[in-house]
Amino acid sequence: MISAGAAVAFAMEAYERGLITKVDTDGLDLTFGNGEAMVEMVRRIGERQGLGRLLGEGVKRAAAVIGRGAEDFALHVKGLEPAMHDPRAYASLAVGYATSNRGACHLQGFSHVPEGRVAMPDLGYPEIMDRFATEGKGEMVAKAQNLMAMYDSLTLCKMLVFGRVRIPDLVNWLNWVTGWDGDAAEFMRTGERIFNLKRLYNLRCGVTRADDTIPKRLRTEPRPDGGAAGYLPDLEGQLEEYYRYRGWDEQGIPTAGKLAELGLEAAEVSISWKSGSDQSR
Repeated sequence: MISAGAAVAFAMEAYERGLITKVDTDGLDLTFGNGEAMVEMVRRIGERQGLGRLLGEGVKRAAAVIGRGAEDFALHVKGLEPAMHDPRAYASLAVGYATSNRGACHLQGFSHVPEGRVAMPDLGYPEIMDRFATEGKGEMVAKAQNLMAMYDSLTLCKMLVFGRVRIPDLVNWLNWVTGWDGDAAEFMRTGERIFNLKRLYNLRCGVTRADDTIPKRLRTEPRPDGGAAGYLPDLEGQLEEYYRYRGWDEQGIPTAGKLAELGLEAAEVSISWKSGSDQSR
């Protein structure tokens, strides 16, 4: 429903800007605040009817078809729409969304948790972090992504994080179920391998540093009011720290040394042709 909501919001903005009309919506009045129209458009997306068929392809595709500046307010990263968790309120989500392998997914890192809800001492953060600070966020996001890669692989509910289930508990559960004898360091290293493998796959499919970004609106338009009014995240500062901590080069490509460290040397060949490039799709 995150993408569906974002698609309808995008369509409503396009409608109010005059980029689409009732001809395009089959008579539906897509003005903001029209709850009945919102519900109806969700139905049309699900049943792939009329404009709903296009919106069901996501805002990136819809903006490309509509054109005339629609790309400026089509909020997505690598084609995936962000959740309601805003990088202009939680700084780490800027680099988290930018580097998430499947696009603007708040669950690939879950980094807003140590920024405003609970401490994560097992990751090296015994206190809740300042949500507006930049320093250290690139490293924190990388660690959180590694941990969430393990949550995903073990099909664990990420709400366990809120209950302060710690990494040693997860390691014990895994060992008891499998008969293995792993430790926390091996557990986290496995998460790192998983995340790097996903990155290698994306690189081979054409993703570049240019794709490690967030929508222009979230980079340049601060929130006008509320507890985060006036704040914009420093994406470039976080991204530089993130690449450095990950052991990736300036183009966001895992270095040969990092791949060797993770036992992924064989994967290097598949992306070596991109080394040093800064091409965009």
